[in-house]
Amino acid sequence: MADLTDEELYDELIASLAAEGVRVTARPDRSGLLIHRGWSLGADGAPERFEPPLELHVDPRALGRHLRGMAADAQEAMGGSSPLRAAVSLLLVHLEEAVDTRPGRRHLHLGRGGVDAR
Repeated sequence: MADLTDEELYDELIASLAAEGVRVTARPDRSGLLIHRGWSLGADGAPERFEPPLELHVDPRALGRHLRGMAADAQEAMGGSSPLRAAVSLLLVHLEEAVDTRPGRRHLHLGRGGVDAR
């Protein structure tokens, strides 16, 4: 995974979200990801639907830079054999936390401490 391009990392993030049951689509110009259905946060265990969808404002280049910048720390925190895989895993945690702790905020941005919700 260390040799993945920014575009491949973007696709990896989409696939990782889908594997967690999150319904996400990329904008046609790949300037962001639209999150239509989230993690199972409700008391009934059903995935939360977002109408309108949440938007993670990130393009492949910015995502690649962000993941590579956090890879070493992510591997230390998350373990595993691949620093970039650990970075993707940690980003998923940050995304879920931002969605869970900031209800009603639709715009998500990558930040130094994880994901900011506005």
